[in-house]
Amino acid sequence: METANPTHQLTGRKLAVKLGGTTILNGIDFAARSGQLIGVLGPSGSGKSTLLMALSGFRPATGGVVLFKRKDLYKEFEALKTHIGFVPQDDIVPTQLRVERVVKYAAELRLPDLSKEEREQRIDSLLGMLDLQERRRLRVNKLSGGQRKRVSIAVELLAKPELFFADEPTSGLDPALEMELMKLLRRMATQGRIVIVTTHIMSSLSLLDLICVLHKGRLAYFGPPDQIKPYFKVSDFSEIYHLLGTREPNEWESHFKRHPFHQKYLASQLQGGS
Repeated sequence: METANPTHQLTGRKLAVKLGGTTILNGIDFAARSGQLIGVLGPSGSGKSTLLMALSGFRPATGGVVLFKRKDLYKEFEALKTHIGFVPQDDIVPTQLRVERVVKYAAELRLPDLSKEEREQRIDSLLGMLDLQERRRLRVNKLSGGQRKRVSIAVELLAKPELFFADEPTSGLDPALEMELMKLLRRMATQGRIVIVTTHIMSSLSLLDLICVLHKGRLAYFGPPDQIKPYFKVSDFSEIYHLLGTREPNEWESHFKRHPFHQKYLASQLQGGS
C-alpha cells in the first residue's frame, strides 16, 4: 500500500508525557514514512490522543524528541507547522455557516499568498475529492456526522500538508460511514502523505500499513495489521484489549522490544531517520 519512493519521515524517540504526578506516555518510540497510514490503538486511557498531540507538535512531549524532515519539530515548529494537518476528535468548524463559506474563510486565513482564483481552484478540487460539491451550499449543521468530518478534513488539507493526524475521526459514525472515511484516509496516504489516526474500528485495520498499540502509556506492538493476531496469539481483534489487561504494561513493552518487529519496524527506521 505504500508509495514506492518515500520522501519524508517522522520519528519520535523516547516520548514521555507527565502531567502532575501522572505519567501519560512512558518512553514511546514511533516511526512513519510518506505513503503510510498508521493506526494508533489501545484501551481508553492508554495515551493515544496524547501521542498524536506529541507527534504533531501541537502539545509537545515533556521528554524525548520528534524529528520531521530530519528537523527537530519542537525547535522548528513555526517553520514546519504549515506542513501539518490535525483533525481533532470534536469538530471545531462553525456549524451555522455554509460548507463553502467555512472552507473559503479558512483558505483566506491559511493561504493569503494565493490569488482569489487559485484559492477557488483549490477549494473546488478539495470539495470534489471529499465528495462535498453537492453539499457546498448547505449549512454544516445540516450535514451527517461523516460529512461534517470531511469538512474538517477539507480545512486541514487546504495547505496540502505532508503530515496529517486525525483523532478518532470515525467516532459516532455508523459502520458504512466508518469504512468510507477510513478509505478516504487510505487514499490521502497513498498520495504521498504520512497519515496517523487513532481508532477503535477493527473492521478497517486491513487498510492500515502499520498498527501502534499502546497500553497505559507504553508500547505493546508496532507492526503490520496482518501480524497482530498471531503476535498476541488471539483469533479475533476484539480479544486484544482484554488480553492487554492480563499483564503489566512494562511486560508487554519488554516482550515487544525482544521481538523481531521492534528492529524491523522501529529501530531500523529510527536509525535511518536520524
